[in-house]
Amino acid sequence: MTRQHPLRFSVFVPTLKRPDLLRRNLEALALQSRLPDEVLVSLRADLDPEGVETVDNFIQHHSKMNIVKVMLTEPGIVVAENAILNAATGDVGCLLDDDAIARPFWLENIARHYENDARVGGVAGPAINFINGKPEPRHARFRNRVIFPGLIMDQSTRHTDGVVEVDHYRGANMSLRLEPLRKAGGFDANLRGDCFRFEMDACLGVKRQGFRLLFDPEVEVDHHEAPRVLNTERFDATAIFNNAANETYALMKGYGPIGRFVHMVFALLVGNFPCPGLAWGVGGGLLGLVWKNRNLFGMGAIMPAWKGRFEGCRMFLRWRAEQR
Repeated sequence: MTRQHPLRFSVFVPTLKRPDLLRRNLEALALQSRLPDEVLVSLRADLDPEGVETVDNFIQHHSKMNIVKVMLTEPGIVVAENAILNAATGDVGCLLDDDAIARPFWLENIARHYENDARVGGVAGPAINFINGKPEPRHARFRNRVIFPGLIMDQSTRHTDGVVEVDHYRGANMSLRLEPLRKAGGFDANLRGDCFRFEMDACLGVKRQGFRLLFDPEVEVDHHEAPRVLNTERFDATAIFNNAANETYALMKGYGPIGRFVHMVFALLVGNFPCPGLAWGVGGGLLGLVWKNRNLFGMGAIMPAWKGRFEGCRMFLRWRAEQR
């Protein structure tokens, strides 16, 4: 491994109408064994004056922390993350949900990977779900993988046995080198709805440049998942349509002509649980008779998912035309 010079770490905290959790999030960052070089918080003054007040109060009482307010006028997680990205001055961006509480060695454990190996382009860890006030630690059965022609495996809330190389992360607890992220175009504003798969798209963009993405079980945060304020419905036909469109669009950017065709066949016949194809839809409908699980959408989800896949193709074609 090649030892690198100390890097600057920017923490990205998009927030909306969660002032109590935001305060706890910022307090946990102030207690890190290695303090961040800057914490950038995106805020909507028109919708969330309580959030602005929370950040102002925190700045007043934590003068040693470099807190940057990034004011927004438009909605959307990608809008927020890109605004923070544009304002960030660090070498690494650490994305943290406002309802996630970083454990004391979180940033130190992230930093050691980047500073020991210039080939590391991303580091993430488990976002441990808190259910009824108690942590729900679970063991990962597999790694976060994107397997051609489109099978997506995700265990972002679970602990692996050690540091493993992966293909993608979730935004609740992840980090990326900012230079390759910017080179890849940042976070893609073409994504629909609540921008499902925006993290995967960014991760794949960095990975395609030859960087490694690591998942470290010691990079832990406690995730107190709070209700959304905007885009609150995750499981209706519109959400399934958007999920399928975004997933196909993000994957097609990395496939050639044959790969894109094979992906569409896979997506229509199999798919993934947030946007099921025929097999997931029929299988989920049958399993749903005996196993109640919100991720088993059933046959009613097949048609909106199929329509979304073809919309994802159109999104890719528009994106490709813009690149020329």
